[in-house]
Amino acid sequence: MTPRIMIAGTASASGKTTIVCALLQAFVNRGFKTAAFKCGPDYIDPMFHSQIIGTKSRNLDGYFMDRETISKLMFKNAQGMDIAVIEGVMGYYDGLGMEDTASSYALARDTQTPVILVVPCKGIGRSVQAVVDGYIGFKENPRIKGVIFNQLAPSLYLAMKEYCAQKNIKPLGCFPKIEGAQLESRHLGLVTADEIADLKEKMQILAEAAEQHIDLDGILELARTAQEPADLPGTGLQASQREPRCAGKNPLRIAVAKDKAFCFYYEDNLTLLQELGCELVPFSPLADKTLPKDIDGLILGGGYPELYVTALEQNHAMRRAVRAEIAEGIPTYAECGGFLYLHREITAPDGTKGEMAGVFDGACVFTKKLQHFGYVELEALKDNLLCKKGVRIRAHEFHRCVSDLCADTFRVKKGGREWTGFISTDNVLAGFPHLHYYANPQFAQSFVEKCAEYQNKRGKLAVCMDTRQLR
Repeated sequence: MTPRIMIAGTASASGKTTIVCALLQAFVNRGFKTAAFKCGPDYIDPMFHSQIIGTKSRNLDGYFMDRETISKLMFKNAQGMDIAVIEGVMGYYDGLGMEDTASSYALARDTQTPVILVVPCKGIGRSVQAVVDGYIGFKENPRIKGVIFNQLAPSLYLAMKEYCAQKNIKPLGCFPKIEGAQLESRHLGLVTADEIADLKEKMQILAEAAEQHIDLDGILELARTAQEPADLPGTGLQASQREPRCAGKNPLRIAVAKDKAFCFYYEDNLTLLQELGCELVPFSPLADKTLPKDIDGLILGGGYPELYVTALEQNHAMRRAVRAEIAEGIPTYAECGGFLYLHREITAPDGTKGEMAGVFDGACVFTKKLQHFGYVELEALKDNLLCKKGVRIRAHEFHRCVSDLCADTFRVKKGGREWTGFISTDNVLAGFPHLHYYANPQFAQSFVEKCAEYQNKRGKLAVCMDTRQLR
């Protein structure tokens, strides 16, 4: 069983991402094989994790997944590691509405993971004690075992250590503001890791601060107290050993758009496609002039195409290649940024206009406010590339853009509101919501089956595995 810890915060912008990056880099510097996870649907924080630890960080989401699936994915992806670090989301108790569902607290509870609370202390003094007291007293078993004080005045740390001792939680350090290692933000969150030229230098600065100001040995000691959930079947190493592997001479070749404009992917989605017999072939709509050869499917993920409108427009060859391949019938799934790329035209936040692939004769325009934000539930209004009419899946939507295309494929529900989402043809499904395949693995299975049909039309023997074996 891998030692593990959750780093949670009192709110967004409490400093937990910075501290998680500092810890990950410090553990890597010590030679530890380190796994990282993000609670919730965020894409950007896992990019930072992955850059540091050298392997892919994963998402664990209590809205998308049931408890067994969460535990299965966590243990599978942490297998063989010296330590796993889970970064929380928003405030520790923040979930779906006023419920525990999808909160960091619920994830820690369900996975039996000890929690370290990051408390932002800028501009307050003794009130820090009230914050800590409130968090540890909110639940009968809050699972909070330690505290890191972010930007606490050093003169107050001794008093806070004494206070923590009275509350039977570990004081694990007083982390200062580190000049020169700030992580910038933009309209959808942090700037992505690939956009920071001196990222490695910044991470080393943070790691040095962690060695100096955080009790790393104390964190490792807490991580070793994590227990495996005893009441969930199919968890632990045995679950990962049951995973089938793809076989066959001709795996399906799926082209996946991956560059600075298209970078939002749940890593477990890609892994699941590989386990279903797919070879994933990355390509860049920004830099490449053509799609990979002999492909059986096409995936255009989310990201920031609005920041690269001119470059995407100027790559005429790629736009023609995508349009032609889709016209030939290749199964294509595009979400959010990928959906925008299939439009005729896009207007970026700064007013820049550019022609896109033109698969759909429509335009999309960025606005100054979020159009839809948060967890949603989708119900298919008709048969489509990923499912039959009436099938449901949970998803996440987060964008400032509006499209003039008529979405008619899914009913989208959030609270008491409803709207329609996604547009579709026989071989294309495209829309704003982001899907995690483990919310309903049949969606991945259906896509793979359509890709297999397309490959067979081209005269090859396709390999297609059943997701029921992956549950």
